[in-house]
Amino acid sequence: MGPAEIVDSLRQLCEEKGPRLTTEEIVDWIEGLDGFECHAELIAFAKKMKARQYARLLEYDDPDYGRRFKRLWSFRDGRRNRRYYNDITRLETPERRRLLDDYVKFAGQLRTVRRAMNDALAGQNFFEFYADDEDDAPAPVAAEA
Repeated sequence: MGPAEIVDSLRQLCEEKGPRLTTEEIVDWIEGLDGFECHAELIAFAKKMKARQYARLLEYDDPDYGRRFKRLWSFRDGRRNRRYYNDITRLETPERRRLLDDYVKFAGQLRTVRRAMNDALAGQNFFEFYADDEDDAPAPVAAEA
């Protein structure tokens, strides 16, 4: 069973188990379908995941921002269609500043979205302020001459 079939079969698990699933339930489901066929392939995948976890844990203190940032950043090599890690402490200062500025801005936006989603899930109806359909929007008022 390949990844596409496993993902497709997870729909059935979602329908059976309801809205809350744990990682362990998903693992048990995949094992029940014999989705982890080749142990060598599974071990190689697990090693990659563990290496990525360790790469995310490596941090450094940036004196300009007074914050800690992850040191190894993953980028995609377009020619080889693979990902690689770049040590941002070795980047030129303007490039590193641009990257960290973008990261700080993105992290702030992500925090705002998470807060809004938590409010919506708590029943505060935050998203009702945004119109989903153009039909619901009021017609523009024509200026009188």
